[in-house]
Amino acid sequence: MPATRTDATDSLAPARAAWRNVDAAEPPETVLDHGLLATSCFSETADREYSAKLLRQLLGLFSSERAFLFAVTSDAEGHLELGDCLASLDVDGDEVSGAQRKAPTDLALRCARERMPCGRRLADPCADDERPRSILALPACCRDRTHCVVVLENRFQDLEIESDALATALIYCRSLAGYRDLSRTVAENQSLWKDLNRLRDETVATLRVSSKTPGPRAINAPRREGLKGDYSMIIGASSRIFDILQVIDRISGSTAPVLINGESGTGKELAALAVHRNSPRRDAAFVSENCGAITETLLESELFGYVRGAFTGANKDHKGLFELATGGTLFLDEVGDMSLAMQKKLLRVLQEGVIRRVGAKDFTPVEVRIVSATNKDLLEECRRGNFREDLYYRLNVINLVLPPLRERREDVPDLVEYFLCEAAATPQEAKRIDAAALQLLVQYAWPGNIRELQNEVRKMAALCDGERLTVRDVSDHLRRGEAASPVGPDWTASFAHLTLKEAIEQLERALIRHALDSSGGNKSLVAKTLQIPKTSLYNKIHRYKL
Repeated sequence: MPATRTDATDSLAPARAAWRNVDAAEPPETVLDHGLLATSCFSETADREYSAKLLRQLLGLFSSERAFLFAVTSDAEGHLELGDCLASLDVDGDEVSGAQRKAPTDLALRCARERMPCGRRLADPCADDERPRSILALPACCRDRTHCVVVLENRFQDLEIESDALATALIYCRSLAGYRDLSRTVAENQSLWKDLNRLRDETVATLRVSSKTPGPRAINAPRREGLKGDYSMIIGASSRIFDILQVIDRISGSTAPVLINGESGTGKELAALAVHRNSPRRDAAFVSENCGAITETLLESELFGYVRGAFTGANKDHKGLFELATGGTLFLDEVGDMSLAMQKKLLRVLQEGVIRRVGAKDFTPVEVRIVSATNKDLLEECRRGNFREDLYYRLNVINLVLPPLRERREDVPDLVEYFLCEAAATPQEAKRIDAAALQLLVQYAWPGNIRELQNEVRKMAALCDGERLTVRDVSDHLRRGEAASPVGPDWTASFAHLTLKEAIEQLERALIRHALDSSGGNKSLVAKTLQIPKTSLYNKIHRYKL
């Protein structure tokens, strides 16, 4: 007997009415596995386990042969569409192969759009499906939204569709929809939490830089004509400075590594900041670290981070500077003081683009631009075996050489004016300097460069009682030019009238003062630079009243 083509949905009318009226009671414990919910954290694995458990319950409830779970999506106009098959199960508990192709998607789509049960009897196949089978499609709805559709089918006998069974199925499907809705909410919250942590890390990195570098400064605008970028953080109108800014301007669209050479105190970090602010990474973090100021072990944990329990005091996971600078710029100051072991680890990061936290087994991908700086001749250090040649060529893609202050004396007046404004509470309260005193500052050799000039101007402004700085406010050694003579061509003339012991003490005092000025008063760094014990350095500072 040929089968008659009548839709079996009409026979579900009482059940569909019951479907509308069933109260959303709590699902039975056989469905809601609270232990699974508590430990799954709504992972993909937990989603599959939870979905399979519900499908297994529905298979038995309707004496079904196999079951499918389809996602429901919406198009640009808000119309519901059937998505991927999220899970499938046959009567033996196995996954159905080719589930997307074998399931009756037309009936499932109708169920999703009507938000009501839809079905067919075994003897009434639809026009586009000549294979006899009994089918029941159930919507899983929550908060006026259809999350997915459950499709049950039996190719050998009619499904046992009864009102009581449908009422129980409603509870199952609502629990599934509620679970998926909660899972989506948790995923969104986790995403927001990650964004919050990222913004926090970027803020910390920005504050780290802001605490070290001055804000925008007044510049000589006419000499900056023709430059595309913002270089307000760099003071000076000399041709040497303008040439450097032109180079930075030309590389503004690049993300290649930059190596900055220059004596201590010449403004290498400000040049690195200018490179960052005028690069495509300007909106990301700029993070800096002095590689010569801390020990090798601390430098590794600072750069790469560490995991909880990696060493004593590691009470929680800690992100390194590479992770904080991901997407931005990492400035490695005094990279020439890095140990050979750390150089090897840095080279691996530059080659492979991954870091491994101290105490961790897994690698973390990072993507940063490296800007490094040094006051040493790295090629000479390579010849001596103190610096890896392969790392040197990795860092020295673009090279900037900053001139010492004695080679751009015309910038001293602008620098003095800025430092006086910086030392005052407001620009209006800034003190002025006499021409004679300014001339002394211009003529001085400044072995400590800009940092030494800054300290001198601060000292003069603090000790001056009046509104104008005069020659009397200039330090004695600047007026005598003491620090300039040991490095000049006639340095022996300064010691001609002294005994050997007195000459050694004077030279030692000048070297320690220069090192203190260059390091910003960092005694640990001074002891390392001069290669003397810290106790000896403290004794000499006390003896020479430095």
